[in-house]
Formats: sequence, C-alpha cells, structure tokens
Amino acid sequence: MLDSDPAPRPAGVPRLLSSAFILGAFALGTSENVIAGVVPRLAEAFSVPVSNIGLLVTAYAGVAVIAGPILALLTARIPLRVLTLLPLALYGAGTLLAVFAPSFPVLMAARIITGALHTSVLVAFMLTAIRLAPENQRGRTVGRITLGLGVATVIGVPIGNALAEAWGWQWAFALIAALITLTLVIMIAVFPDERSPRGEAGWGSLRILTRGSVIGGVATSALAGLGAMTLLAFAVPFLAATGVPEPAVAPLLLIYGAACLAGNVLGGRLADRDLGRALLSTLTGIGLALVAAGLLAGTTIGAVIGLALVGLTYFASFPPLNTWIATHADGVAPDLALAVNSSAFNIGIAVAGSLGGIALDTGLRAGHLPYLGAGALVIGVLVAVVTTKARTSTRLGAEPT
Repeated sequence: MLDSDPAPRPAGVPRLLSSAFILGAFALGTSENVIAGVVPRLAEAFSVPVSNIGLLVTAYAGVAVIAGPILALLTARIPLRVLTLLPLALYGAGTLLAVFAPSFPVLMAARIITGALHTSVLVAFMLTAIRLAPENQRGRTVGRITLGLGVATVIGVPIGNALAEAWGWQWAFALIAALITLTLVIMIAVFPDERSPRGEAGWGSLRILTRGSVIGGVATSALAGLGAMTLLAFAVPFLAATGVPEPAVAPLLLIYGAACLAGNVLGGRLADRDLGRALLSTLTGIGLALVAAGLLAGTTIGAVIGLALVGLTYFASFPPLNTWIATHADGVAPDLALAVNSSAFNIGIAVAGSLGGIALDTGLRAGHLPYLGAGALVIGVLVAVVTTKARTSTRLGAEPT
C-alpha cells in the first residue's frame, strides 16, 4: 500500500505581505514612541503642563499591557484575516482622531484606542508570518516584523519629530495614519483567508500559562527587557557622562541604532539554525555586553561601543524569544502567549525605567548602570537554561501542562 501524501509544507510569506508586516510594524513603533519628540509642542497647543503630556505615553503603554492579553483571550477563534484587518482599520481611525483632536482629552482618547489595539495587531502579524513560513525560516520571518519596530525608533520617530517641527504636531500623526492606511490597503489585497484553528478559546486557553516552555520564555523576555533597558533607557546620560557635548549625542545614537538593526537580523538567522541555542546565546550576549559597557564607560569611544554591543545583543534576542513562545504555544493559545509576552516585556521596560531613575537619583554614576542591568540577565540566563533543558527532556513526549 502506498503511503498517503505528506501534509503540504508552508510555501512562505508572500513578499508583498511580508513588506506590509514590516511597514505596519514600522507605523506602530513610530506611533508608540513619537510623543517623546513632540512634548513641547503638545503642551503649548493644549495649554497643559509637560507632565500631562507624559500621560499620553503612559496611557498607550499601560492600556497595551492590559488590553493585549484580554483581547487575545476573547478573539482566539476569529480568523487571522479578520483579526488583522479589523484592528488595523480601527488603529488607523484612532490615529486620525489624534490628527484632528481639538482638545487634550480627545487626544488622550485616541492614544487609549490605539494602545488597546497595538498588541493585537502585532500578534496577528507574527502568528500569520509564523504559520506561513517554513520551519527553517520562522526566526527570520518574525525578525522582519521586529525589524520594523526597530527601524521606527531609529528613523520613524526622528522623521515624525521633524514633521512636527516644520508644520505642527498633527503632521507626526498624519504620517502614522498614512502608513497604517497603506498597510491596510496592501493587506486587504494580499492577506490570505487562513481559517485553520490556532488553538483553544475561552478560559481553557489560560492553561497555556502553566506550560513551562511558554512561561519560562515570558519570564525571560521580562528579565531581558529589565536588564538591557536599565542602560538603554538612559543612553543619553550614559554618553553625556563621558563629556560628549549635547549636539553630538544624536549622531552617536545612530551608531547604536544601526547596531540594533543588525542584531535583529542576526537574531532571526540564529533562531532558524537552532532556536534553543539562539535563546541562550543572545541572552548570554546581553549580559556580557552590559558588563563590557560598564568596563568601557570611562571614555566616549568605549561608551559608544558598549552601548552598541548592548543594542546588538538585545535586539538579537527578539526573534528567538517570540518564535520560541509562539512555537511552544501552538495548538493551545499562541495568541494569548504572545500577548502575555508583549505585556511582560513592556512591564520589564517600565521597571527598568523606574529602577534606573531611582539609582541615578540616589547618586549612582550613569557609567555603572550596566552593572545594575547585568544582574537581571544572570537570572534571565538561568531561567532560559532551565526552560530549554526542560523542553529538551520532554521533546519525545507530550509536554506537561
């Protein structure tokens, strides 16, 4: 008797769809961070204190942390095409609301709407990319999406700030609205009607949070964010402490930005070779880079090199971490797992910002911040070792939940 035909292998992500994922991630990353560069203009336009403008950042991030997992829990049975296009359209509407906001409360409402949809859109991008990509290309495929987020920080935010300076703060949001609209148009044309089930729906899907390989990956994401961002969130004072004049800081940060983008590409390739090894090597790399940054912090050249090394290794961890979590949650609740991971990642960043700020306020030198972050990476590497070893030991059988 002839064997039955094997299941068809994924053909890969169509190039135009992959470009739309990158463009959409670029738009979301720009939207998330652009407020920082237009704070003075917004405060002047709405006659509110600068501290109130900071709430626009807090609202976006805070709502994203909470709404992401909740929406993932409620939408697990919705086809990926609908789950991508509808939130993307609503995100565009929320951004247009920001463009034409007549008052600060309306702008705040726009930020809340877009923040609530941020994680859902990115998770849909990643899940679709992973499901369409061959197994040996998943890391690179996820890496292209996180590359869009990285490029947004390096290029999108400065462009938004330049538009705001030239023509008014509304133009920064108009740029984002245009990018979202273009992404939506492309996706309407080429997004596949993929209806195969992704896993469980409802409260039963919460059991994914008891799966060791998933919750270990989530904890590792939080610790990596906490450790690396303890330095990266304070890159400017870290460089300034070496005597860099203020006008020279921005050009030097471009070197750091280029290293981040290179790290993202590297991480995708490492993940496709050996996912578990990529996880351990990138996390170990972050820890070593932080120690190196501390040792090199005495000179400007050393500080730039240290900052670039941390950016390189940190961004290299994104593709392995996201691919690991999505892969090991497949069949149960990959949407929820990725959303929880995004929330944990942002919580780690928030704690890093507070921890670094408190440390500087109590007299810690900016050059010593890397050592503070390295402690979190020691724990992160230990968690990753336990997670990958436990997964290896259960690979031939069903993973306990």
